[in-house]
Amino acid sequence: MSAGTRKESGPIVGSGDFLKDRGYLDPDEMRLKFALANEIALIIEERGLKQAEAAQTAELSQSDVSRIVNGVVKDYSVYRLMRVVTKLGKNVSIDFTDAKSEQGAIFAAERSSDYTSEPSR
Repeated sequence: MSAGTRKESGPIVGSGDFLKDRGYLDPDEMRLKFALANEIALIIEERGLKQAEAAQTAELSQSDVSRIVNGVVKDYSVYRLMRVVTKLGKNVSIDFTDAKSEQGAIFAAERSSDYTSEPSR
């Protein structure tokens, strides 16, 4: 290998946004999808459901449930994943707050066991 074509070895420095570095076009959207998929997996585990049972409850195929709990969610909309959460018996809450800087951010809050608000109908 000549000196002109030799690659330098060493650490690769990322941007600080793992999902952006992995090539996701909208890292914020994917972060939200992964949070929803994680919640779905936790609900299924906590309730001791088999994927086929969760699929029937959520009106999905078993293969859809498998993809979701394994984090393969790029082809699912955020709304569809939120509907799965609700069909599995959890509320989804969206909250708007003032940003601390000029531009706001999108984030998924951690699970809270003390949140018991029911939606108004």
